[in-house]
Amino acid sequence: MAKAKEKRVYPRLNVYHLAKYRLLSKPEGELIKASAKNISGGGICLRAEEELPVATVLQLYINFPHFSKNVPILARVIWKKKLKKSGIFEMGIRFVEIEEILHNEVIRRI
Repeated sequence: MAKAKEKRVYPRLNVYHLAKYRLLSKPEGELIKASAKNISGGGICLRAEEELPVATVLQLYINFPHFSKNVPILARVIWKKKLKKSGIFEMGIRFVEIEEILHNEVIRRI
């Protein structure tokens, strides 16, 4: 039986980084706490208490230990699922705009 072709452009790295986000549609809105489960050069798996619809655009901040400040990342929700035991949501987040230095650092660490 043939294997399914891998869709990912970048490999994933399991991590635990604190993150915050706000909806791009509410630029003055409150930053909401979340965490990153894994990361790649193209996006992250974000865990949050709030369910976000697919295609939602976010301003995302990830607490990377090697950066002195949180750099904003423009990102989009591409999939979501609710974890039955905890009730929190995991969401696939694709980076839309990310500073080159940050993108290169993510790729280098994977």
